[in-house]
Amino acid sequence: MNVTVHGAAREVTGSCYRVETAKTRLLVDCGMFQGSAYNDAKNFREFGFDTKDVDAVAITHTHLDHVGRLPKLVKEGFRKTIYLTKPTKELARIVLADAEKIMEEEFEREYRPKLYERTHMERACELMRGVDYSRWVTVGDLRFRFRDAGHVFGSAFVEVEQRGGARVVFSGDIGNIDVPILRPTAQIGSSDAVFIESTYGDRIHEDERTRMNTLRQAVLTTVKNGGVLIVPAFAVERTQDLLYFMNHLVEEGSMHPVNTYLDSPMAIRVAEVMKHYPEYYDRDALRLVSVGDDFFDFPGLRTTMTKEESKSINEAPKPKIIIAGAGMMNGGRIQHHLIRYLSDRKTTVLIIGYQAEGTLGRKLYNGEKRVRILGESVDVRASIISIGAFSAHGDQRKLVNWIKHGKAPAKRVYCTHGEEHAAVALATRINEELGIPADVPRFEETVAVE
Repeated sequence: MNVTVHGAAREVTGSCYRVETAKTRLLVDCGMFQGSAYNDAKNFREFGFDTKDVDAVAITHTHLDHVGRLPKLVKEGFRKTIYLTKPTKELARIVLADAEKIMEEEFEREYRPKLYERTHMERACELMRGVDYSRWVTVGDLRFRFRDAGHVFGSAFVEVEQRGGARVVFSGDIGNIDVPILRPTAQIGSSDAVFIESTYGDRIHEDERTRMNTLRQAVLTTVKNGGVLIVPAFAVERTQDLLYFMNHLVEEGSMHPVNTYLDSPMAIRVAEVMKHYPEYYDRDALRLVSVGDDFFDFPGLRTTMTKEESKSINEAPKPKIIIAGAGMMNGGRIQHHLIRYLSDRKTTVLIIGYQAEGTLGRKLYNGEKRVRILGESVDVRASIISIGAFSAHGDQRKLVNWIKHGKAPAKRVYCTHGEEHAAVALATRINEELGIPADVPRFEETVAVE
């Protein structure tokens, strides 16, 4: 069995692996490259393989850097089945439709080329087939199954076996500890090789108490100053986690209700999908549902679906909280709010997710004092706060322990889906602490798994 890394090699985005035997070719993820203009351009390159020869695709979860090139795959000739968990199937439709809409808007506004057309996106969705966790799917001489990754709703890592041959595991994205609503990451089985993400492979997150205290303090400071708290949040999972935490703070009395605007139509739709799959909830979320507690709602929360409703937030009195996408601030409604409020010293921007190189979010995270947004030069006087404990990605400790506590030691580990320094740090730690050989593969490098 050979595995070729077609994305997320010494970088975070563009996840795509090709598993190949003499008889079968399976793709695991087909994500979009994100961040810089250079990364955007990589999406338009040809795949490093014949798309018509791919026998099936297995998708770990619905984030764009894992599903975003599926319509392009279809555009270039793929016609087989795309397997994903049932919630991921529904969420992927929302995410891909939103991505195509943004491409259309950018084409009309800036004449930026489109990666694919709506018909390709719709065809990709028609090829999707929802599968339950732990159910084996056979394709040629390979079989695979999804296991709960605890990263976002419906997320999975993938165990792939060759008949009478090797066994390889693809982590997708491994969840953080104490992620609300989601069940813990499932135990990894025995394997000849593991391809593991390393987004935060070089750091340790703050604990849960720090996470809640940071959120509480950001809200209190906003109220005290009569300012605006802006939270750029990914529409899938991170926004819902934030609503869960805020609901908890309001209900326990440690945070008074504040006018809060969820200005993300996609996040609103995602929350509705999540309500349809309570069997994927953890014990605490199920308990809240059983007593009629809607943890996606609390006093003061307002949702804004239309552009007119979004614009009306400008006239709302301060203090106020605005939760909007996109999570890396490179597009979406968040940009309009940042143009309006970044120059105000009473504004706080709370970063709760990974910010890729080249994105507006990374520039703010790095402390730049002037940024360009939608062609405008904006001075940054707002306070910028970042906390890794809100991340849906596991830190170095979580990733090492996931490998360590598997049913049997992995024979070899390959660290991907991380900037080079993070991937190298994780590989070094796995090798030194667990005694397992660990490498950091390069783009389009092929690894033999035996």
